[in-house]
Parts: sequence; C-alpha cells; structure tokens
Amino acid sequence: MYFLQRGVRRAAFLAGERHAAKAGEKTDGVCTGYQWTVNGAVVGVVRYTDSEGRVREALTGPGTRPPLRVGETASVAYSRDPAHAGVVNGEFRPVVVDVLDVSRFFVGAGAAAGFSYIFLWTSVSGA
Repeated sequence: MYFLQRGVRRAAFLAGERHAAKAGEKTDGVCTGYQWTVNGAVVGVVRYTDSEGRVREALTGPGTRPPLRVGETASVAYSRDPAHAGVVNGEFRPVVVDVLDVSRFFVGAGAAAGFSYIFLWTSVSGA
C-alpha cells in the first residue's frame, strides 16, 4: 500500500510541475555551477529572480557533460509557488520516463504482495 500511495503522489507531483511551468512566468537566469548525481550525471544550477524579487534556483536535466557554462544565460519558466522548481530552457523529461519512474512503485508493490502471498502459502501448507 505504501508503494502505491507513493507512486500516486509522485505522478500527481510530476503533473503539477509540468502544468506550473507551462502556465507560469518566464525570465532569464544565470548558470552558477554544477551538481553531480550519484549515477555520475551532471546537472546545471541556474539562479534567477522571480517577479516578486526572490532569488531562486532551477536545475537543468542530467547529462554526461555540463549543459551550460558557468555564467551562461538560460531561459527559466516557473510558477509563483516556491515549492515548484523552475524549468530551464523548456527541458522536460519525456512523459514515458515519468510513467516508467512512477510505474516502478507499482511493480514494487506487486512484487511485495506476491512474495508475501508465497511466504504465507508455503508457511501454512508446510505446517
């Protein structure tokens, strides 16, 4: 049940992020540095100022090489809600990747239920 709930929350979050960035405001930001993921990919950090004067940061999509040079300008779409991250240069992961990302929770939940059933069945029939 936990995995199912987490998968649904993740799907709702991703849908909200896409809608907020598409319907939000646009500005320019500047690449201030990089972050490396645990998988060895690099993500660019873009700092921008929103319409209310708050300085915020958005991340580019992960890649094998830095997507921007430090100091390079990039377009950022964002919503007024600070909980939503901005989208740099219109980069969205393909919807298929989001669906696969969410579906792993459903697969995990199914596997956990299946193993629980097998364990329960073997322990009852073996006794």
